[in-house]
Amino acid sequence: MRVRRSLPWLSLIALGLAVAPVRSAADEEDDAAEVRYRVRTDAALERMTVEVCFAGAPPRSLGPGIDRAGPALLDARKGAQALTVRRGRIDTSGLSDGDCLTYRVDLDQARRASRFSNRQGVDFVGSQGAWLWRSRRRPPEHATIRFDLPDGLRVAAPWPREGDGYRLNRSAFRRPAFVAFGRFEPIRVSSHGVDAELVRLGDGWDFTAEDTTAWLRTAIEGVSTVQGRFPVSNLLIVFAPGDGSGVGFGMVRRGGGCSVGFIVGRHSSADALRESWVTWHELSHLQLPPMVQEDAWLYEGLATYYQEVLQARMGVQSPEQAWAALRDGFRRGARGRERDALAVEAENMHRTYAYQRVYWAGTAFALEADVALRQRGSSLDEALRRGARTWRGGPGVWRSERLTALLDRSFDAPVLGPLRDTYARRVAFPPTAELLERLGVGRGGRLRAAPLESVRDAIMSR
Repeated sequence: MRVRRSLPWLSLIALGLAVAPVRSAADEEDDAAEVRYRVRTDAALERMTVEVCFAGAPPRSLGPGIDRAGPALLDARKGAQALTVRRGRIDTSGLSDGDCLTYRVDLDQARRASRFSNRQGVDFVGSQGAWLWRSRRRPPEHATIRFDLPDGLRVAAPWPREGDGYRLNRSAFRRPAFVAFGRFEPIRVSSHGVDAELVRLGDGWDFTAEDTTAWLRTAIEGVSTVQGRFPVSNLLIVFAPGDGSGVGFGMVRRGGGCSVGFIVGRHSSADALRESWVTWHELSHLQLPPMVQEDAWLYEGLATYYQEVLQARMGVQSPEQAWAALRDGFRRGARGRERDALAVEAENMHRTYAYQRVYWAGTAFALEADVALRQRGSSLDEALRRGARTWRGGPGVWRSERLTALLDRSFDAPVLGPLRDTYARRVAFPPTAELLERLGVGRGGRLRAAPLESVRDAIMSR
């Protein structure tokens, strides 16, 4: 049986979108000690008015989290006094301690500045960086945001609740999140240690809210088989409609909390939802903390590995199908052009398009690591379960050296660190045929008796 899995970026390119973080130039501003935001919109969600109050000294200027959102700024005022605006930045140098200002944003223009934005009638989703102005060099350490919306409108955001609003940490100003506004009815599930909220943009979905809830519960249950609980405590998921059937594309964002945007066929069946591998890939990213781009081989590889493993564990596909998908992926990864060390390829993959090699070499690492740990009486599941106690909910971006050093602490001798070093420096695609032979995985995923068949079977078991 020939099994192919397209990588998420292929669906993204087909939709005319682009994967990229929020990028902005640093300036020389200082941050305020505490900032309070109050957000209002009109009923059509065409205009947004934001009041910003500073508990301490204001910064010298405020700007958007996304540079190209600057033209969306309509005006800014302190009371009746107009404030100077230059290239989308608000001059706040004349404000005093404890002052407030108000600015207005054209939401359609802001949405167009936000990558992976989508509007369906009134409902829309985009990055907060397109409408949340802040000090850009040093964002506030403590901030809250409150939404006062017209009747019938809702906001869905991934940030921790505080009173009648949300609490924003610095990552909410430094990284994008998916934030949705509209007339949707949220679907909420609390299970396996996570409070999850899901919203669907627009009308005309063929699958029901009950189908969506079942999909979400199954996904949470499956992902939780790795660490014994869901890897994060709060999660926002946004469904934007697309063509085709099932989940066609997904993206994880971690600005102030974890959010995932999915493009889903509006006319999908419940079975098509359940059988979409993109679900498992994107949610598996949450098993790890945020990591630097040069380690994309590790975090994309681990997500690709678990997308197959978790489907087998949940009965979405058979173990034979999962092994066939992995074997086929290794073959495609090995066909990629070998230019540089894997870590270098990962850092440059959006420029060189070396996605197949980066993803599948990282998947080979995950498989080899899992097998090595299981031979020692542990597993990759167990290593992640222990490591997550350190990074869950914490700030900062990790490097693979630090990550593997943490995971190796429970072993008599380092296992993952040396393997990580070998893979990061490797130019040639890793040899996988011998390992698959020892696991008893043949062509088409056919399984046979082999020295490591017990390890093979345990990987796909719950």
